[in-house]
Amino acid sequence: VLLSTHLLAVEVLRYVDHVRQPVPRSERLCRFCRKEVETPEHALISCESSEELVGLRATFLGELFTSLPNLRNEMAVLSNTLFLKAIIFPRSTIALVAKFAHDVLQLFYAVPVF
Repeated sequence: VLLSTHLLAVEVLRYVDHVRQPVPRSERLCRFCRKEVETPEHALISCESSEELVGLRATFLGELFTSLPNLRNEMAVLSNTLFLKAIIFPRSTIALVAKFAHDVLQLFYAVPVF
């Protein structure tokens, strides 16, 4: 939804390379929690297995909800995919969301894919 090119497991493990065969989607697990498929939605919104990631998300959501309080309710009722769409729709959130996505990806890229 948010990221078209990234190095999260859902994408990088789908291709054959000189080391491995493609991995079935259901087995492209998160490098932190190793429980769910590592998608942008999982990385940005739901993974709670890295303290640094949880901290980044808490800071981001605090800033987001301060500027647009109605999004707090939307997060509670929308799927992760729909919530991500909701937070990138307002022009006022684009820079904040972009910085958060960048910071989260840097955190993920610092740890090898599972």
